[in-house]
Amino acid sequence: MAVKAPTFSGLRGGLQTGAGILDAEILAEMAASIGRCGRALEAALDTLKAHDEAHHAVPNDAARAVLVQAAAGRAWALFVQYELAGLSTQKHLVKRYGIPGEVLVRIGIR
Repeated sequence: MAVKAPTFSGLRGGLQTGAGILDAEILAEMAASIGRCGRALEAALDTLKAHDEAHHAVPNDAARAVLVQAAAGRAWALFVQYELAGLSTQKHLVKRYGIPGEVLVRIGIR
């Protein structure tokens, strides 16, 4: 019985080497990691927004400070994954996710 090497119609060259297949798997995992970090950031920002809507401008709100810090941690993780993928600017991430300034300040971005 003959075994045919797998071909990927979306990739040029048809026949792929083991290294090419591994590269494709690595790229897929990088994209999935960015997606997971993005969804986690969205969830943290939604929780912060829901808290703000439920508690209108409560001064010295410790629970809110924890939520802002959690959102900052999620944003930082997304930025790190993004940079590890070789994508360097976060401007469109800030715009796409609507990351508030107070969250960005916690991770050192102005």
